[in-house]
Amino acid sequence: MKILRQTSRILAFLCIVAVPAFAESVTIFAASSLKTALDRVIAENDLDAIAVYGGSAALARQVAHGADADVVIFAHRDWMDWLEIQNAITAKSRCDVTGNRLVLAGPVDGPLFTAENAKDIIDALEGGRLAVGQLSSVPAGQYTAQYLTNRGWLEPLRPHLAETSNVRLALALLARAEVPLAFVYASDVFAEDRVQMVFKPDPSEYPAIRYPMALTATANAQSHEVARRIMQSSHVFMESGFAGIPKNQTEWCQ
Repeated sequence: MKILRQTSRILAFLCIVAVPAFAESVTIFAASSLKTALDRVIAENDLDAIAVYGGSAALARQVAHGADADVVIFAHRDWMDWLEIQNAITAKSRCDVTGNRLVLAGPVDGPLFTAENAKDIIDALEGGRLAVGQLSSVPAGQYTAQYLTNRGWLEPLRPHLAETSNVRLALALLARAEVPLAFVYASDVFAEDRVQMVFKPDPSEYPAIRYPMALTATANAQSHEVARRIMQSSHVFMESGFAGIPKNQTEWCQ
């Protein structure tokens, strides 16, 4: 009996030491406009990662307050700059993973038009609202605000705006025909077959849209590999309607 007990103890110990520790899943906090493409990147690379989507401002604040995130990808450099100041990310890991373009979208069966002035857009609304991310905090709204300001259209259009907490909510309002027009990203139009681009703003009249990615200060060991796989998936983002980044730009993820 004593020999059996000793043997059992040895076998139990061997079972314990032979079982490897389970790697933690990587949590990615990502701008809502990335959902379609990033879900595909995770699936095609069989990544052990969980993506949490939302407005860049809200996600940045959560990370700054200690949310359990390993990788962050935003739709505007300002929010990554802010996290860097908070020492919430590893600055050396930061790079721009993809780009985008601002578009004015309408229903897929609606007419195309050229907006020469604010009145053209107001007339096209026909009493409805223009959906857009919050102008002060949502990246798509910030880009839209800059464009409209540069054109001198912001103040005439302001009473007609329906501001949302992230760009995908603006897209959803349009797709459900709750608004006749929305300022969204080109990739959003690609992801939703109930809408189409009706007008393309001149990219020179708003800041270049970039999606910076970085590891958080508390990122787990597997995060480096997940970030590397995302860097290598530029073709997925391009196929999902995002814009490429010139390779001579030093911020580009290489």
